[in-house]
Amino acid sequence: MTETEYQISYQVACYPYETTPMHCWTLTVDGEIASRLWVDMTTGEIMNVETEPAHQRNGYASALYRQAASEMPIYHAPATHRSYAGSRFAESVGGESLPCLHGCAACADDEDDE
Repeated sequence: MTETEYQISYQVACYPYETTPMHCWTLTVDGEIASRLWVDMTTGEIMNVETEPAHQRNGYASALYRQAASEMPIYHAPATHRSYAGSRFAESVGGESLPCLHGCAACADDEDDE
């Protein structure tokens, strides 16, 4: 089995249908976008990780995380703000999470439990 070669690039871009610029790392395979990692420019919070279905389960999102984390501090969203897939990603790659910055009731309940 041969290992697929890929390229990772960085740019500042707006997430589709949004107007706020974000850090964006893009992984391409044979010139095709396979995965993207979006990070808030102020907080360093991971806002989204997307991998095209044909490229899932190849470690591309993890490769983007490692590259981004090597360039700047990045953080997972608080556990109460994550989707199921986001929680699995955070558990898989490790790293720190931000505390809730929004004063959510669910987050306050989690802090009371500690």
